[in-house]
Amino acid sequence: MKTLFALMLLSACVVSAATEDKINKTFTVSPGGELVVEVGFGSIEVVASPDFHEVSVEGWRKITRSSEADEVSFLKDNPIELSQEGNTVIVRAPARMSWSWFSGWRNRNEARYTVHVPTEFSTKLKTSGGSIAVSNVSGSVKANTSGGSLRFTNVHGPIDGHTSGGSIKTVDCTGDLLIGTSGGSIDVAGGSGSLHGNTSGGSVTVKTFNGPVEVGTSGGGITIENTRGKISGHTSGGSIHATLLSPIQDDIELTTSGGGVTVKVPADAAFALDAGTSGGGVHSDLPVTTQGDLKHNHIKGTINGGGPSVQLHTSGGGINVQKL
Repeated sequence: MKTLFALMLLSACVVSAATEDKINKTFTVSPGGELVVEVGFGSIEVVASPDFHEVSVEGWRKITRSSEADEVSFLKDNPIELSQEGNTVIVRAPARMSWSWFSGWRNRNEARYTVHVPTEFSTKLKTSGGSIAVSNVSGSVKANTSGGSLRFTNVHGPIDGHTSGGSIKTVDCTGDLLIGTSGGSIDVAGGSGSLHGNTSGGSVTVKTFNGPVEVGTSGGGITIENTRGKISGHTSGGSIHATLLSPIQDDIELTTSGGGVTVKVPADAAFALDAGTSGGGVHSDLPVTTQGDLKHNHIKGTINGGGPSVQLHTSGGGINVQKL
C-alpha cells in the first residue's frame, strides 16, 4: 500500500512544461466606440493614448496540465475570439474546463490581455480570475472580477467596478464612481464627481476628493482627508479618522460600531455638532455652544456660530474633535 501511494504521489508531481499561445490584432475604429472583454480567467489592462486611433489587442495564455496533449486540447476548445461590430471591438475567451478530483488541483491557467484604445472610448470588462486596470480613458467603464483587484487611473466618465476578491484603487478619476468589493480595501486618491464605495472585508481611504462621498465597510476603518462635499461614512469594524476643510459646506455623518471617531478641523470651521457614544467620552478642542444638558458621552451644539450638520456616533469608543 505504501509503495502504491508513493507511485501515485510521484505521478501527480510529473507535469509538462506548460503550453503557451499568443494573439495580436489591430482594429480600425473611431473615437467614441466601445471595448468589450469577457474572459474566463486572466488579468485585463486597458490603456488609452491621445495619439492612438486604433484598438490593439495582445493576448497571452499559459496552460498547465498533466500532459501536453491536454494543454493543446484546452487551448483548441477554448480559443481567444476577436471580432468587431461597427465601432465595438469584442474580445472573448471562455473557459469550458473538464474537472476531476485527482487532476483538478494541479491544473493551472494563466492569462494576460493588454488592450490599447483611443482616449474617447468606453469599456465593459469581465474576468472570473484576475485583476483589471484601466487608465487614461474618457468614457464609461464597467469592470467586474471574481478574483482580483481593480485599479482605475485618470478615468473621466462614470465607473461601475466590482470585485469579490481584491482591493479597489482609483487615482484622479472624475464622474460618478460606484465601486464595491467583498474581499479588500478601497483607496480613492484625488478626483471629483460622486463616490459610492462599499467593502465587506477591508478599510476605506478617501483623500482629496471633490464631491459627495458615501462609503461603508463591515471589516475595517475609514479615513477621509481634505474631501469637499457631503460625507457619509459607516463602519461596523473599525475606527474613523477625518480631516475636514474649512468652510464646511455640506452635512457630514460618521458612524461606527467598533471603534472611536476622530475629526480634525481648522479653528475657524463653523458647524452644528451632534456627537454621541455608548462606549466612551466626547471631547472637543473647539468651544461648543451647547443645546440642552452637557453630558460626558453626548455633546450637541454649535461651533463658531453653527453651519452644516456634523454628526458623529460610535458604540465602541470615544469621540474627539481636534483643532488643526
